[in-house]
Amino acid sequence: MSPLERLLAEEIPVRPQPAQPWGHWTQQQQDAHWAALCNTVGTPDAPRPTHIKNTVQNTA
Repeated sequence: MSPLERLLAEEIPVRPQPAQPWGHWTQQQQDAHWAALCNTVGTPDAPRPTHIKNTVQNTA
C-alpha cells in the first residue's frame, strides 16, 4: 500500500469537534475578572457592562 493510500485509509476528521462550553462563572469570579481587567488597562473604576442578549446573534 502506498503512503497516499495509507493516509486516505485513515480516519481523518473533516470537521472539528464542537467547542466545549467554559462553564458558568460565579458572580464573584466575574467581578474579580472584571476588576483585574480594568486594573490591567488602567481604568480601575470602569463600570461593568450589562449583559444584553441579542437573539439574532445568539441563534446564528
